[in-house]
Amino acid sequence: MRTFSAAVLVMLAGCSAEPVVESKVTSAKAEDRIECAIGGTANFARDCAIERGDGTTLTLRHGDGGFRRLTLEPDGTIDTADGADPVTLKTMTDGRTEIAIGDDRYHLPATL
Repeated sequence: MRTFSAAVLVMLAGCSAEPVVESKVTSAKAEDRIECAIGGTANFARDCAIERGDGTTLTLRHGDGGFRRLTLEPDGTIDTADGADPVTLKTMTDGRTEIAIGDDRYHLPATL
């Protein structure tokens, strides 16, 4: 009977576990959340989180578990870490930077 009970508990624990990536985004501090428009949607929402790496890398995490990893170049430019999709930068009137990578767009704060 003990073996059966332990097996049931293990199965239940596996069923109720949430994806790690999603919990990182939902638990991100307010100052680490940024506006994004993922997958070509027109409207921006504060649904993404920004993780700062070693000073030269950023990870932009989506609420659905997806992410983009960026490198901050010494000359001030931003590029994708894997180089798969080109990055388009646009300075906004409020000092933030809009980054477009494929169908995804992000509003980054003026200072990183």
